[in-house]
Order: sequence, then C-alpha cells, then structure tokens
Amino acid sequence: MDSEPKRWRLLADALYDIGTGLEVLSPLCPHFFLEMAGLGNFSKGMAVVVARATRLPIYSSFAKEGNFSDLFAKGEAFSTLFDVIGIGVGIQLASTICVSMQGEVKCFYLFVPGL
Repeated sequence: MDSEPKRWRLLADALYDIGTGLEVLSPLCPHFFLEMAGLGNFSKGMAVVVARATRLPIYSSFAKEGNFSDLFAKGEAFSTLFDVIGIGVGIQLASTICVSMQGEVKCFYLFVPGL
C-alpha cells in the first residue's frame, strides 16, 4: 500500500460507497436483508481498514518538518467536523424535502453525480 497510496485510497472510497449502497438497498430485498446488510457492513469495515492504512504515506508527503501528529490531529478534526455537518444536513433534508416521493427523487438526483 505504501507504493501506491492514492490508488488504494480510491479503492477504499469505492468499497465504502458500495457498502453504503448495499445497506441502503437492503430493506428493498426482505428475503436477503441480513446478507445484504451484513455484506454492506463488512465492505465498509474493510474500506476503513484500507483507508487508515494509506494515511501515513499520504500524510508523510505533506509533513515538511516531521509534524505528523499535527497533520493527524487536523485530519481527524476535519473528518469529525464534516461527519457532524453531514448528519445535520441529512436530518434537515429528511425532515423537509424528502417527506414526499418527489422530494426523494429530487434529493437522489442532487446527490448522485452523473445522472
């Protein structure tokens, strides 16, 4: 992973998205709910492992004076900040725009790029 951290990081992001997609779609298939939700959770877990393994090579390319701990702290702070913001935006959308089928379709096309 040290030789090509960008490739592994992108793979981890794709794996996480696939896992999230499986979790979201699992209620639509009640007969395979447990399998889909479990596979989605497993996929997300593996993605987190791969993403964390690529942090050191990526952060070390940014560290000019060996200040790894500063970079790790700032990276974690930004990650937590945007996770909280994303949860807030999701709750707001779910309680206002996405209460109808038309709102859900609009949100889908808004957040799924390339459609």
